[in-house]
Amino acid sequence: MAERQKNLAYFFKRIHDGGMPFRTTKRISLPLVVSHIGRNCQGQMAIFIALIFQVLFVLFAMTINVALIVHDKINLQNAVDLAVYYGAQKQAELLNVIAHENYAIRQSWKLLAWRYRVVGSAGVIDPQYVHPLRYNAPLPESPHTLINPSVCVTYRDNWSDVDSNESLCKTPQTAIPPLPTIKVVAGFLGFNIVFAALANRLRQKMANNCNDLGAYNWWFANIILQAFREDQRNRKQIIFGLAKNLSSGQNGDFVDLDGNSVATGVQKTLIKNLTFTNSSSLSEFKMFNSMEGIDPKRWLSEIKINPILLYVDPQLGDGCVAQPQVSSTPPQRDPQMLIASNPPPQGLGAADLIPWSTAGFLPDSEYQFSLGVEKNPWIMTYVGVSAETAPRQIFFPFGQAVTLKAQAFAKPFGGRIGPWYGSRWSRAAAQSSGTETDRLVPQRAGINGAMDDSTDLRRLPNYSRFPGDSLGLTSKLALSSLAGLSNLRTPYDVYKNIWIGMSPNGYNDPLAFDSFSPSVLPAIRNYEIAAVAPDLFDVTYYSIDPNFGMIYLPRLKANRARLGLTDVRVPIRGDLGQNGVINNFDFSVQDQMKVGAGLSNPNQNTGPLQRPEAFYFLRDRSHLLTAWTSGEFLYDYQNFPVDRFGNCRIPDEAYQRDFKVAGGCAARGGRTGYSVRLISKDYLMSQRHTIGGEQEGPGMILNPPRFN
Repeated sequence: MAERQKNLAYFFKRIHDGGMPFRTTKRISLPLVVSHIGRNCQGQMAIFIALIFQVLFVLFAMTINVALIVHDKINLQNAVDLAVYYGAQKQAELLNVIAHENYAIRQSWKLLAWRYRVVGSAGVIDPQYVHPLRYNAPLPESPHTLINPSVCVTYRDNWSDVDSNESLCKTPQTAIPPLPTIKVVAGFLGFNIVFAALANRLRQKMANNCNDLGAYNWWFANIILQAFREDQRNRKQIIFGLAKNLSSGQNGDFVDLDGNSVATGVQKTLIKNLTFTNSSSLSEFKMFNSMEGIDPKRWLSEIKINPILLYVDPQLGDGCVAQPQVSSTPPQRDPQMLIASNPPPQGLGAADLIPWSTAGFLPDSEYQFSLGVEKNPWIMTYVGVSAETAPRQIFFPFGQAVTLKAQAFAKPFGGRIGPWYGSRWSRAAAQSSGTETDRLVPQRAGINGAMDDSTDLRRLPNYSRFPGDSLGLTSKLALSSLAGLSNLRTPYDVYKNIWIGMSPNGYNDPLAFDSFSPSVLPAIRNYEIAAVAPDLFDVTYYSIDPNFGMIYLPRLKANRARLGLTDVRVPIRGDLGQNGVINNFDFSVQDQMKVGAGLSNPNQNTGPLQRPEAFYFLRDRSHLLTAWTSGEFLYDYQNFPVDRFGNCRIPDEAYQRDFKVAGGCAARGGRTGYSVRLISKDYLMSQRHTIGGEQEGPGMILNPPRFN
């Protein structure tokens, strides 16, 4: 036992000293061996940790690289979204101008109807047919007895150049002659006609002579009709000029209202919002404009019409027996046409009106009458942007970089170019069909010829004041809707030039205006403005910017050449009421509404011109803000924003001129016109679009995306 203990002591001593007996005959227990081995392996864990660190570093680098790739991918998509939003916003601005010009045609048509049915027939005092404007008391919304009047402007109360004994217009001429057959003629009366100026002065006093009366009535009927022809022609030139700009670019490009390349702006927006690695490795950029290559007249269908007016014309024979006559037919008595065509002082100096009065359907001419355009819903306006990058990440310096690709689409929404003429639009059709939206306007002329129904009295100008209106200007309320109109004593001079001067250097004003006395505006002018101010029908079907003259018009004028409006004979005009002589270039719809409210001159409030009983007139410019809303309601499709729609809590009137905004609402309110939203490619490729109106089945749009 003593020897064994001695051996163990020796063994443990050797272990303690770091040694090990090379040979022993003694049995050693396993725990002792393990203990000996462990004490002999110091430093191997460091090697193991070093190996593990390399693996962990690779995993860390891979994680960082993946995170950077995901970041660059998200950044690329966000940048593409912003770029496509920019492009669609430029589309929206052009559509806003097109929509507003289209509304101006609507207003011009309303002006023609009002002049015809109110100014042109206000002299009737026959107890059975007395004109409603002669009543001072409010009148009901009921049909007037004389629903198809004839122009008769030779009555003393309203015209200062008429003999006090003249009585022709006091009794209505109720017989309705057959309307003329409209001949289809070539557009030889088109663009190169140079109009001679009308007489400097009209006859200051008319004799009580039946040979004179028909000439004056024929003259007024045709001059207000020609003023509409000229005005709508000018507006259409702007509409189709802007539409051509939107359609004629290449590689997705077009020119914006500021005269700049939209593709360049889209690309700059993209690059500006990319990370350094994305922007330095941008390998591909594509822009898609959905309207490129599409004929403007394919997606903007013109609503052609053939209106006709009646005028009071004394018949042949003794006495002064008169009957209605259509405006395309000259007065029956030979001396009357001499009065109309001869220069003053012998005549009216209206020789240039004679060929226009007999002009028929002009299918290839911009002078063909129309109510504006309607937009094909199956041709959708949108922009697409696609971009590719190959960013190289910090922990992946060698090999082929990962290719990233992003794509986005955006479209204008919320605006309305104008109503369809009908209630439905077949996917294969060139125009709308079905029930008329406005049942009071003339029937639409056929695509291949004129509407030629001699019994259709809808060709006499009229319009709806609100959706579903069945009376229009045959309503007693509508005919008497402006207070104080009777006994204005208007001179003929203020109408002599309303159909000429439509040139960039002219005053470009179809409203009553005496260019020889520009400092004194006639009282009838404000009534014309108040009559055409926005109503419930207008705000339902049109995008109307209350401040077009300040927001859009200056840019349109400044960049007309870049926008393709190169014809110098085409004036860039503002809203009705704007006049180049009196220099009210920013006169807009909101000013029209002020005129109607009697607020056009802050220093002289003459009282409202629009009677409060005329419920269909809009009373506040914020009522035009019915296209879409902002703020928290922008993407709320479930709850109707009653506190924003048609309201504005912070108008831009309180701000400086440079801070004016489209629609006139700075914050907390609705908007007018087109805005922009992002859409998916699946939406554009869908075959389930229900955009054709009543009873039209779903289908695919006609201009889907053309790049992958």
